[in-house]
Amino acid sequence: MDAQPVEKFGKYTLLRKIGQGGMAEVFLATADDAPVDTPPVVVKRLHQELERNRDAVDLFLTEADVTLMLSHPNVIRVYDSGEINNRYYMAMEYVHGKDLEQIFDRFSAKSHIMDPFAAAYVVMGVLAGLDYVHRAKTPSGRELGIVHRDVTPSNVYVSSSGNIKLGDFGVAKLVAVEGWTMAGSVKGKLGYLSPEQIGGQPPSQAIDLWAAGVILWELCAGQRLFVGDNELDVMLRIKKAKVPSLRKANKAAPKELEKILEKALHRKPHKRYPDAASFLKELSVFHAKAPQPFSEQLLVNYLMQMLS
Repeated sequence: MDAQPVEKFGKYTLLRKIGQGGMAEVFLATADDAPVDTPPVVVKRLHQELERNRDAVDLFLTEADVTLMLSHPNVIRVYDSGEINNRYYMAMEYVHGKDLEQIFDRFSAKSHIMDPFAAAYVVMGVLAGLDYVHRAKTPSGRELGIVHRDVTPSNVYVSSSGNIKLGDFGVAKLVAVEGWTMAGSVKGKLGYLSPEQIGGQPPSQAIDLWAAGVILWELCAGQRLFVGDNELDVMLRIKKAKVPSLRKANKAAPKELEKILEKALHRKPHKRYPDAASFLKELSVFHAKAPQPFSEQLLVNYLMQMLS
């Protein structure tokens, strides 16, 4: 916080750049009108060279429009969005912690596999966020029918207080709002796409639940689920839903969790969990059987112990 500000941007003081992707740059920032001792925010700003790219602007504004309507403990909150000096931006909650991609890599580097009850607890947070997002409505009560389309480890954050947050709605699809759908395009990271996406079917909320299942399998197995010699090989494996038994990958994994994943990762969508609430309920029953069920603080303590 003592570093020199990068720049003044409207009412925001950009303190330092903390990330950059193909579409936007991300800054840690403070707002001029924020009370003293208010936590910093994150300002996500579209790359300047994309400002005249209509598709890029539409994707960026879709994320802002979607997330401004959402408010849930397991979803990263967006406070503000708009345009300053011809630059599109959004200001959102800053999550002090790590994303699941970073955590998975740290576990792998230390040859550790996450405790299955800890993994279940993390994915329960993801599912709680998805349940809210999938049922979200406009202020007038109209169902939005949101499909996140990018439920991946790098978009799931574990805060330093143990809260699980789902973020990045940049490729979300809203089936109920004309003009916000992006039919005909495949979004999301390859290893987390569902068989029906690979097959070219229109995205439904089932693909988010599939991705949550892939994340759970990977955390409990200590390895990536869909890998191959090339992208085509990976896509064929996903399309055939070649999911190895969890207990084959990790003999210590509980049988009950293996059965949950067999259902969550069934090749046919109608044989999976019908919604996030159903998946969450069954995973919660499993988690409750832990010798010591995880809480936010216990998760923090566990991760600190395993990753130190």
